[in-house]
This record gives sequence, structure tokens and C-alpha cells, in this order.
Amino acid sequence: MLLMEIDERSEVPKFRQIMEGIRERIGNSTLRPGDRLPSTRRLADTLGIHRSTVTLAYQELWSLGLLDIRPCARPRVRERKQLATPAVRKERGCINWEEIASEAGGDVLSAYLLNYGTPEPAGASTAIDFRSLDQDRRLFPLENFRSCLTRVARRGGDALLAYGEHAGYPPLRETIARRMRTHSINVDAEEVLITNGAQQGIDLVFRMVAAPGRAVAFETPSYGHMLPLLGLHGLRPIEITMRRGGMDLDALESTLQREKPALLYTMPTFHNPTGISTDQAHRERLLAICERHRVPILEDAFDEEMKYFGKVVLPIKSMDARNVVIYCGTFSKVLFPGIRIGWVAAERECIRRLTAIRCFSDISSNTLLQAAIDEFCRNGYYDRHVNCMHRVFRKRMQVAIRALREHVRPRWAEWDEPSGGYLIWLKLKPPANEPEDWLSHLACHGVLAVPGNRSFFGDPGANYLRLSISTLDEEEIAEGIRRLARALAEAFAGDT
Repeated sequence: MLLMEIDERSEVPKFRQIMEGIRERIGNSTLRPGDRLPSTRRLADTLGIHRSTVTLAYQELWSLGLLDIRPCARPRVRERKQLATPAVRKERGCINWEEIASEAGGDVLSAYLLNYGTPEPAGASTAIDFRSLDQDRRLFPLENFRSCLTRVARRGGDALLAYGEHAGYPPLRETIARRMRTHSINVDAEEVLITNGAQQGIDLVFRMVAAPGRAVAFETPSYGHMLPLLGLHGLRPIEITMRRGGMDLDALESTLQREKPALLYTMPTFHNPTGISTDQAHRERLLAICERHRVPILEDAFDEEMKYFGKVVLPIKSMDARNVVIYCGTFSKVLFPGIRIGWVAAERECIRRLTAIRCFSDISSNTLLQAAIDEFCRNGYYDRHVNCMHRVFRKRMQVAIRALREHVRPRWAEWDEPSGGYLIWLKLKPPANEPEDWLSHLACHGVLAVPGNRSFFGDPGANYLRLSISTLDEEEIAEGIRRLARALAEAFAGDT
């Protein structure tokens, strides 16, 4: 006999009172596996309620795995596996994920932990941080973007909340193609694929060319987040030394005579990490070499808009008459990093293949945000913001260079002065008192920078530091470099 009462005054539905009552009895073992419950009709009569209420309660208990319900039979309590509550869950399970994960997956984890998983050194919380290549949130054009987002949401309605086109929001693709034509890159909307930031664009291109035994050539040092992707996709690295004028093209020519990589990856403008921008002659020769050897170029133009010193040098893609170049751009490094909207521009057949790969990865980018960015550009807000960024960062970079000249001695470090972007690359001379850990040493002096070894596959042969001014104002930059100089002075104390 199942004895329970229904509280007619309770706000809890009657079927749920029944369900919880039975569930409680199963939990405290009043009802045990194999025990039969009354039929729906009998329990309904006992409680003075409609039979359908009992039926609903039994069905809910069945869905929780607590009852067996079979035709022409009374429900039976079943023995179900214990729920994995916090009290019973084990911190480490029975799967050895190190064995399950591929070697390349393990390498990516190691790179991730090196960049994001290691404890911050003592003093990091109050240090001036030159590590981030994020944007200064104080410069975000929030009100203009909010108004654009509101307008497109009202105008586009539910259509912008459905799945979008795999290649991206068509009006934004047209806007990007039109902007690229102002950079002398003659593409149309069908030659543009919207991506979740430039990083996804790089990843998609690597996936497209990946095959056993294939290689990718690139400058060394290079973009640290690109390096783990090579191994993840089984691509062999071919490092081409970076000179002051850019990639060593003699070394590239010699390499391509010996073997043919599937791709050449390059950052010709405001290279990460060195900040170098190559000149017109270098770009022309690089393109000619790759055309001759039929090696496609992935031109990473993550910072293309941030030219604020000297004359503009056009992208390699602007000379791409034979469709050798895959151009990768982004809004993240000038506008908002968090919107994760970038693009790839290439020959239509290449875009078609990248779109197919992208479709089976994450389907499409956020259509609402794409529409808002398109509105932002069409209303002229983006051009105004770029002009603002030029004014601000021209001053900030001038402050940084002036502070380095004033406080960092030539016998400690050398650097090239960038023509734009956010990065300064310091090559340190061998110090008398070299710290075991440069990051901790800098943190002790209240400043942080990215150690240069993270931008190399192998031994860099020297100590480097990458400084980014993207999140710091003029006062912070000047004080940070003074602190950096004090840290270097300690390391070089005793040098003659």
C-alpha cells in the first residue's frame, strides 16, 4: 500500500507532489527495486484525483529512470545507476586522457598552459603589463556600436537570429570587399568568407592544405598562436629567418628549390612579434618567388589598418593577378576583440573549399553581430574610429620609442622602430646576471612582457622581449619602460 497525501492548498502541482513523494520513498529505501506501485486508476481513486494526474507523475518518474512501465502491468521500481552528484563524483575518472589524446593535441595543451595556465609571477597583479595584444577598452566606441546593434535587431528581427549563410552575412561581405578595394585589393563579395576572427581563418587554411608529409613555410620568429596549429594539423614547419627588412628571401628561394611547401605564411605588415613592415620591393619579390614555384601565400593582415607613420605600402594581395594570395583580415585588432569577426579573401574556388570546411566545423558566424558591424561600417563609424586609433597610438608609440631611447642603454638591448601597429621587439644582449626566468625578474620590478622564445619553434639563440602598447595609455607606457630599464640595469650590472 502506497500512503501519501495531496495538499490541496499547495502551489506545487498535484502530479509533482505525487512524483516527489514516490521519489523520496525510493531515496530512503521505503520503496526498493522490484516493488510494485498501485495502478494509475487505484492510486487516483485513493487520492481522489483524476487518473491523468497520476499517469503524468508516473511518466515523469519513468523519464528519470526510477520506474519500469509496461503495458497491462503495474509500474515497478527499478534499480537505476546512482546520480553523479558532487559528493560521489571523482576528481579523476577512469579515462587516461593523456593516452587518448594525440601527441599533437598534447603539444597544443602544453602551448596553452605555457601561455595561459602557468601561475602569474609574484607582483604581476600590480605590474604594468606589456603582454596583451587586446584592445584598450577605454577607446571602445560603445554608444555608436550599441545604436547599430539596436537598429539591425529591430530591422532584421528573427531573420538575424536564424542560421546565417555559411560564407557570412552577404551585406557585410560586400562591405568588406568594398573596403578592400580601397586598399587596391580587387575582390568581390563572392571572394570573401566571414570567419570567427583571423585565427579561424588561419586554422581553416591550414585544414584545407593539411595532409601527411606536407609542410608550411613561415618567418621565424612568428605569431605564437599559429605555431601550435601546424602540429595539430600534422603540418611540418619550415622556418625562414626574419631579417630587419622582413623574411630572408634568398633563404626562401633556396628552400623552394629543394622542396615545395603546401603554403607560405607571412605577416608583411606590423609583423607579430617583431613589428617589422616590409617594403614594396620585398613584397614584389616574395610574390614573384611564390608565383614561380606555385606556392600559395597566406597573408596575415591582422593589423593592416594601424599604419600611422610614413607612407602606406599596399598589401601583397593588391598585386595578386594570378590568385596566389589568400588574404586574412580582422576587425579585432582595431575595433572589438570580443566580436570575433574576421574574413578571408581569395580566389572563388579557394573560398568555396574553405566555406565547406567551415560549415562542418561551426556552421557560420554570429549573424546579428555581422549585421551590426556592417551597419557600423556603412554609417562611417568604423572610419572615424580608425582615425581616432591612429591619433591615439601615434602618440603612444612615440612615447614608447622616446622612453626606450632615454632609459634603455644600447649595451642592454636593440630594437627597430615600427611604422605602426602595437608591437616593439627587443633583442637583449647577453647580460652579466641573466635571470633564470625573465618574466619573474620583470615582475619583481613591476612590469611584464612576453618572452620571445614563445615565438620560435626551436632555440631562438638570444633573449627577446615583445612589448605591446595596445592596452596602455601614455603615462602607463612611460612608467612601464622606466621599470623595464631598472630590471635590465640589474641584469646587466657589472657589464663593462
